[in-house]
Amino acid sequence: GQLGRPAFEMRRPYLNGKFLFFAGWLDQSWWPDGQYTAPTDEGLAFDLFSVKAFGLNAVRLHQKVNPERWYYHADRIGIIVLQDMIQKYGGATAATIEPFYHDIRAMIEGRSNHPCIVQWTVFNEGDCVGIFNNTGILDLVNLVRTLDPTRLVDTNSGGPANSLGYGDVNDVHDYPWPGTPIPSATQYAMIGEFGGVGAFVTGHEWVPGKCGTYLPVATPADEANTYVQMADIIRSRKTDISVSIYTQISDVERECDGFLNYDRTNKFSTEDTGKILQANKNLINF
Repeated sequence: GQLGRPAFEMRRPYLNGKFLFFAGWLDQSWWPDGQYTAPTDEGLAFDLFSVKAFGLNAVRLHQKVNPERWYYHADRIGIIVLQDMIQKYGGATAATIEPFYHDIRAMIEGRSNHPCIVQWTVFNEGDCVGIFNNTGILDLVNLVRTLDPTRLVDTNSGGPANSLGYGDVNDVHDYPWPGTPIPSATQYAMIGEFGGVGAFVTGHEWVPGKCGTYLPVATPADEANTYVQMADIIRSRKTDISVSIYTQISDVERECDGFLNYDRTNKFSTEDTGKILQANKNLINF
């Protein structure tokens, strides 16, 4: 991944020397039987094949570093990966700073040989960023660039440090409907999270009757139709926006806003899957 500049004064992410719209989903890579551990190597690959089954081309791997095999599959299948740094979700203190530096270095040194990764994300929303002052935040961005000068850097996906203008991305989160981040001469515009549309499928809920989401809908067909509307809105704003990330790949315990159920069965009919696939193809292709 690299930043390119079209004829007018704004930035776009380039892949192999050309702008390509990245349309993906948020992937917490969470499993009902192993939590952070997939049941099989085939399970790791299944999630990545599902990206293409829905017409997407990217994954934002959310606050987790996966096993090498996951990245191997992303490499061979041809999936764009936006890699989050792991975060301490709540309760971060000054004592978190040293291990944060250690882990971000370990992440980059351990996974940077995989060509699927095009961008590193330092912070997510308010997680961990509050324990660093502006100088510390800039130091981390510069550390990432030193460790890997070949990839883009997202300072703070949907968080307060996004407004500092560090890094290569203006990355906003908007729920449920997608917003309109604006690019600049130094940063491209990304919707780092949107959506969270959820149909709760009887027999596939982790805790029956306890599902929650940003925008509940009555049926999977309603979920599919709402997503298509959202994708069309983003498409109408592609003059400014270069990346969109939908929440999320699958339900996760009581978060029930996935395209897939938590057990990785498809929520949608063949017809509705086709609608989503075509909406994403329209979004990626001008």
